[in-house]
Amino acid sequence: MKKSGRKKTGIIASIVLIFPFLFFTSYIIFDELFLSKSEAREILKEHQVILHDDFEVTFNQSGGFRDYTHKFELSISEKDKRTFIEGRIWDDKPDERIQIHSPLVDRYEGDTLRANYTNGKYYIYSMYRPNGKGIAPTFVEISVLKGKNTLTYEEILD
Repeated sequence: MKKSGRKKTGIIASIVLIFPFLFFTSYIIFDELFLSKSEAREILKEHQVILHDDFEVTFNQSGGFRDYTHKFELSISEKDKRTFIEGRIWDDKPDERIQIHSPLVDRYEGDTLRANYTNGKYYIYSMYRPNGKGIAPTFVEISVLKGKNTLTYEEILD
């Protein structure tokens, strides 16, 4: 077999072709590791939850083929926790229309429903949004643990 003398060119071409493939594959497999603080702020801002102080992403997971879910947990400041709690009026029980498989609501048509309620452990904001005929509705729940400065966001497209 005869060598053409372009070993360095071959190595460089291999690296240029392999690196993007490996990066893209890693991003798909480990996407839960790549939630930035600015992305978390944007997601929460859609629900009028504003975090003014610094926070840490302690958990992030997304996936699912038929039912997509995205869940993350943040360690937030006491001040941001108070702002979340004091900025809403809280009921003692959830609105039954907002439950994810509630027969009380048209799954595909209608208004966006929102509720703020508390149970023994959490302050919970829930949102149910129909996305149109044949498109899975969106269910979002943002909860703050009463005893800790932990905020949990969960979105389900069911």
